[in-house]
Order: sequence, then C-alpha cells, then structure tokens
Amino acid sequence: MSRDVLEPRGLSLTSLTTRERNVLRLVAEGLPTREVAQQLSYSERTIKAVMHDVTTKLHAKSRSQAVALAVREGLI
Repeated sequence: MSRDVLEPRGLSLTSLTTRERNVLRLVAEGLPTREVAQQLSYSERTIKAVMHDVTTKLHAKSRSQAVALAVREGLI
C-alpha cells in the first residue's frame, strides 16, 4: 500500500487543499477561529466553512478529531 493513500477513508495527501491544510495547522496549534482568521486574512465565517469542509472530508465528528486524524495520517 502506498503511504499517500490512507485506509479506510481512502484519503490522499492531496485530499486537503492548501487553504484547508493551513487552517488545520493553525487549529492544531490551538488557535481559536478568530485568531486563525486574523493570521490568514480570512473572515471567521470562512474559517468555519473551511473547518466544516475538512471535518466532512475526514469523516470527523469535531474539529479536534479532524486535527487528530490529520496529524496521525500525515496530512498536516
């Protein structure tokens, strides 16, 4: 099995967009939505939408679970 295909979700290292990975990295550092938005020059609403997309792609139940899965699987 290739390292860039993850089981059972079938995610690849390119499954997340650059913006999604950037947001997820800052969330993984423990920053709240407001600070993530400020650092990336996005609105809070955009950050929330990005995190919704990420949790959906990763089949996660929360942003914490999304971060844990992404770190464990080497996506960020």
